[in-house]
Amino acid sequence: MTRQSIEDRILTRPQPVPLPEPPAGPPPVRSSAWRLIRNAALLGAFAVVVAAAVISSLRFFPALATFAGTASAQTQAPAQGKPAEAGSAAADAAANQNPFQAHVSQAGVHTCANLFAALGQSLTAGTTYAIQTQWDKASPDAHAVQAVAGMTYDLPDYKTQAAGVVIASPVGQTCEGSLVRVAPFQKTCQQVTQTLPKGSVAADNLSNTMLFNLANNGGQALLVPTGNTCIVVSVARMGG
Repeated sequence: MTRQSIEDRILTRPQPVPLPEPPAGPPPVRSSAWRLIRNAALLGAFAVVVAAAVISSLRFFPALATFAGTASAQTQAPAQGKPAEAGSAAADAAANQNPFQAHVSQAGVHTCANLFAALGQSLTAGTTYAIQTQWDKASPDAHAVQAVAGMTYDLPDYKTQAAGVVIASPVGQTCEGSLVRVAPFQKTCQQVTQTLPKGSVAADNLSNTMLFNLANNGGQALLVPTGNTCIVVSVARMGG
């Protein structure tokens, strides 16, 4: 008898060993009544699972109308002439008419009230605008507050429509927020780069879209080319 090597024993497929067949017996008998009961039980269990899923979805995803409070406001055209001095009656009246401040007061937002108003004023500076603000009705001071703005620029060298978003959210005892402004320019993005604040630097190229870090920690600007015009998306963050 020749000895089989280890490699042969590992690589050679072993011959199957036939297993003894179990003794033949009569097949189990299940009546049609038993199958009916089983199917009904399975359908009942499935119905319970579906009902539980529906109830759970209603619990964790309430309708928007029951979750968010909303308010809208329209500003008047900016006053022309000498700006009002700080602390004057006119300045106080203008502050009281700030829709961002009015909306957070209406909502019951406290932690992010000042930051939300400051972001709103930065977003809409030099424009007439209308905003819609949304907040959590159940716990307004524990969740983010958001405003969407439509803006009109009517400056001597810039007349156009623009849009923006302001969001402020509590973080512990403080608040953090951001703004996004979308504004079109009737010039190429290469020409727009020459008008950015002095000291702004190119930060990245996102799929042929130039991203700049603005000077003096002024946020970022994403220049989106659209033929011979340019859409500028400005982004900034604040905390306080």
